[in-house]
Amino acid sequence: MNRAQPYRNLWLLTWLMISGLAVVGVRLVYIQAINPQEPAPFSSNDTEIRRSRPALRGEIRDANDTVLVQSQLAVTVRADPARLGSLTPDVAKWAALHLDIPEVDVLARLQPVYQPRTQFVRVTNGLQILTNREVVMRLQRANVLATNVPPMIWDHLYAAMQTNRFAVQSRLIEQRSNVVARAEAAMLATPWWDLATRWKISRERGRGLRAVARQVRLIRTNLLECRASGLFPEYVELRKYPRDHLAAHVLGFTTNQMERAVSDPGLPVGLAGAQGIEQRFDSALQGRDGVLQGQVVGGREYVPRRERDVPSEDGLTVLLTLDVQIQEAVERALDEAVERLNPMAISAVVVRPDTGDILALANRPTFNPNDRKSQLTRGLTNPLSAFKNRAINEPFEPGSTFKLVTYSAALNEQLTSASEIIDCHGGHWTVPGTRRTIHDDQGHIMNRVTVEEAFAKSSNVGAVQLGLRISTNRFLQYIRDFGFLSRTDIDCGEHDSVLRWTPQVVRPGVTNWVTNLVARFGEASGVIPSWDGWTPSSLPFGYGLRATPLQTVMAAAAIASGGVLRKPRLVRALKTADGRLVKEFPVQPGRAAISPETADKMVSLMEAVVIHGSGANAAIEGFDVAGKTGTAKKFVAG
Repeated sequence: MNRAQPYRNLWLLTWLMISGLAVVGVRLVYIQAINPQEPAPFSSNDTEIRRSRPALRGEIRDANDTVLVQSQLAVTVRADPARLGSLTPDVAKWAALHLDIPEVDVLARLQPVYQPRTQFVRVTNGLQILTNREVVMRLQRANVLATNVPPMIWDHLYAAMQTNRFAVQSRLIEQRSNVVARAEAAMLATPWWDLATRWKISRERGRGLRAVARQVRLIRTNLLECRASGLFPEYVELRKYPRDHLAAHVLGFTTNQMERAVSDPGLPVGLAGAQGIEQRFDSALQGRDGVLQGQVVGGREYVPRRERDVPSEDGLTVLLTLDVQIQEAVERALDEAVERLNPMAISAVVVRPDTGDILALANRPTFNPNDRKSQLTRGLTNPLSAFKNRAINEPFEPGSTFKLVTYSAALNEQLTSASEIIDCHGGHWTVPGTRRTIHDDQGHIMNRVTVEEAFAKSSNVGAVQLGLRISTNRFLQYIRDFGFLSRTDIDCGEHDSVLRWTPQVVRPGVTNWVTNLVARFGEASGVIPSWDGWTPSSLPFGYGLRATPLQTVMAAAAIASGGVLRKPRLVRALKTADGRLVKEFPVQPGRAAISPETADKMVSLMEAVVIHGSGANAAIEGFDVAGKTGTAKKFVAG
């Protein structure tokens, strides 16, 4: 034996080991130094997950913390018939069980639906290129299975889709078990020395198992697609108004924003305020969506990645000054008035004079924010009129209610007193220097009466006589001080508007500057549209000027609060969902329209209206009631 042979084998083995280590070293240098990469801690089959956590829109509550508006997350379950395929019966059975829908109805909704689509086809014919239009039938890939499904119900249905065994799977498992059982039974019945028969049984067993495996491969894709997106959710944020039409014009409503749903299917369709508080505080009511991040390893979520989660933050809660009980009483009164008088429209506003807090604001006609579509399908002449907040958006000539300003100005300028005797000329009086005759309405025939009685019986003649004692500039100043020529700036969805002074020619050589409002959206303002020879004698009893119901109410509230005109306050504060104060809207100090002494005198005059004047129907036994009646003439069809 050659003793050198073992050494040669040893040297060969050594060089092979050295070569292998050199290859590994070169590869390590390339990976670590030449082309370094971030190491992948998970296999290529493991995926990173990123789920959105939708935030809900904030609530709106009244002064007693009663919920007026709230949001609820719901799911619209949709189905893709192409991905369900032959597994539709199983899916229908599980969906019927979880969604509480008859299985027959579920099967009908899961059937393929084809819709005609127009497409353009370019055909090349020699040197010509022709464009033909043809109609093809396309499969609808998002059948609606159920709407307004609670997210928890959808989670249970989705879990059933992932964990339950389909009938075809059970059938294949049963086939495989039968093949194995038959082979084992045949083996037991065959003697061990009968090798040919036992080999034949083994071959039959292998063929049977391979046939089952082929069927498994055929349905595997269908199973994966069905479980992944055979049924899929479309998240929807439902805006709920628990009291239906109560304070509908104040609260407003929302419309859908499709951009967010398109950008992230895991988020519900966004809501945007379209009117009222919903519009005015839209940015505050919007929440901030969160994110859940994780890693799926071996089919399970890698929990430590949860530390990267971003929690969602619901929108702020808007606290109003409205009182639900007062609002309900006001709306009941409006409904009774509508039934008794059948007016085209009617509005009511209740305010606390000392603070300017709006306790109730209502209009008729109105709408239900939960079901706006029904308002548009009632066959009315102008169904959109129900959505108009007439209390702040519809100016008209206030009529005799404007005499509050006239008498306040005359008393504040010390041009008259409540006991002064004025001659109302039997309700017919021609303005000196003009051919215009002023008439008293409602059949009032008064001659020499006190200023208090003229106010209580709402004499137009008496108001004009007092109004003409006041200079034009001073009277316009009082109109401005009572807030009639500017917006009230109530927080109820108004947008930018512009007030501008416009010259109006009274007569040759004489020009008065009055206000014209250019309003694009939102709250309307009072305006003196023109100025002519009749305007000085029209303004004292409320004609020649337009004002909204809210402006008139705030002017009366100024008298009740000692002559101080305040800004109407509709929103008290903004808070987070857990009650933390974010912003407070304090009571504004207001500005003096008349002196406190004049305000007290006006309160006495307004009490006389109820005691022995035109407002006797407003008297309430045991209560001191003050007010002013008024009627206005409106132009209809020119």
